[in-house]
Amino acid sequence: MSEQKPQIVHNIPVFGIFLLFLGIVFLLQTLNVLPWGLWGTLWRFWPVLLIVAGISILLRRYNSWLISALILVLLFAGLGIAIWQHGLSLPAGDTAKSFSQPLNNLESAQIQIDFTAGSLTIGSLPAASSNFVEANSGMRNGDMRINFQQQGSEGILHLITEQTGRRFWDEDESSWDIRLTRNIPFTLEVKSAVVNLELDLSELKVTNLQMDIDAGNYLVQMPSAAGVTYATIKANITNLELTIPENVAAKIKIESALATVEVNESRFPKKGDYYISPDFESAPNRVELELDCAIGRVRLK
Repeated sequence: MSEQKPQIVHNIPVFGIFLLFLGIVFLLQTLNVLPWGLWGTLWRFWPVLLIVAGISILLRRYNSWLISALILVLLFAGLGIAIWQHGLSLPAGDTAKSFSQPLNNLESAQIQIDFTAGSLTIGSLPAASSNFVEANSGMRNGDMRINFQQQGSEGILHLITEQTGRRFWDEDESSWDIRLTRNIPFTLEVKSAVVNLELDLSELKVTNLQMDIDAGNYLVQMPSAAGVTYATIKANITNLELTIPENVAAKIKIESALATVEVNESRFPKKGDYYISPDFESAPNRVELELDCAIGRVRLK
């Protein structure tokens, strides 16, 4: 009776491959080839680690060098996508510690803010201010990249974190204060990670709010006199407190996986899939909000 040859199981050095990958990324950041703010985007690719673990288990009977190469390709593919999402291909603007733009003949605007690691405050300018925006960065080195364009009577503003020569052991972190005009309607998109954010829109005419937020504490106050505001918030691993002014009605849809959700149902009783104000249809000022929170805590009042 012939003996069956035992199958050889190869030990794939997954931990060593991961250390090699991290070392290459840190080296490129130290040489200023990659920005340190990239980690705010890169951490979202943590499921790739589960894929790597699965590959190492399923293919452990095959050539270990081949599997190691496959894992490296997968990790660097994730890095490439993260770089693209981080916005390295955005048109270059000026880097500054402070920025202001006069309102001039603007009648509407689109504003996008990409902010990583630090504290961010967004509020309103005085009603009599002649400026469209005033923004200040609290870091010693300029870290605010600005891209402003005007198309007819519409302004398009993009503020993005620019890590200039910053090393991961530096204690300084970004601290931005942004003040916006209350005299024209605009759309606002905020992307942030590892942030303490205070967003006070109560005096602003925000018609559409898009937020993609990760890993931080967020205080958001919705507009009080903007007519109809459409808002979409996607949150992961956050502590989010959202306030809707007393004179504003709301229709709210919440999707949560592992999040703790608290809603003031005396103001927003639940009807089917929505929390909705009794006077929502007739209210002159109202918010239509869709909130998707994977992990964290949400308090809505």
